[in-house]
Amino acid sequence: MKSSILILSFFVCSGLNAQKGNLNLIQWHVSDKIEASDYQLIRKTKLYYFLSNDNDNMYIDLKVEDKGIQNRILKEGLTIWISMDGKAVKNMGIRFPIGSQNQGGHRKADRHENNSTPDGNTVNPLSLANTIELIGFTNEQQRHFPSDNHDSFRGSVIYDEAGTLFYRLVIPITKLPVRNSREGHGAMPFTLGIEYGSLPVMNKQENRGPKPSSIFRSGRSGGGASEVNWINNVKLASSK
Repeated sequence: MKSSILILSFFVCSGLNAQKGNLNLIQWHVSDKIEASDYQLIRKTKLYYFLSNDNDNMYIDLKVEDKGIQNRILKEGLTIWISMDGKAVKNMGIRFPIGSQNQGGHRKADRHENNSTPDGNTVNPLSLANTIELIGFTNEQQRHFPSDNHDSFRGSVIYDEAGTLFYRLVIPITKLPVRNSREGHGAMPFTLGIEYGSLPVMNKQENRGPKPSSIFRSGRSGGGASEVNWINNVKLASSK
């Protein structure tokens, strides 16, 4: 019954002191195939996004045409941050892929265009985009697992024939610490952050940030030249 009253939608805040803005309804997830017209461009970036959900999962789909951003995602990793209190903070997230240069731990070793095997052969970074890392999920004992895990978090990164990178992360709704609204109108909205680049910084002072003033907010984070794009007031709900 709970899932039947939820709807995935966005509220756009017009300013720091703004209240709820226009309601933007997002399509219910009916197919894994996404049409080109479904993607929306994140302003001031070269990322396209599409968010959807069904009764069980939330789907985060990205389309990346820029070669430089493609390389950064595959080599340095990408993190989806989730803030349940509506603030742009990086306390809980899913890192996928973790980045080919970060395989075998989070040590910042010499950075090469491709990882090398013991025999000196190079490895395509795409082939190493197969591990998910959980950050700040206190109820999850397992922190690292294969991205093809069909029972929990899962993800995929593929190229099409035109060289466009397609990214998908599937998050089980039961894994999200969703808070119910006081008015009894379903779950409260939360904030998503998309960060690609350097490793996430978990220092408390660096994790704190201002509440986004618009649906998207881009900027540099404390760990280095990483790009963060915030999506405000994501609200889960279900089919009609």
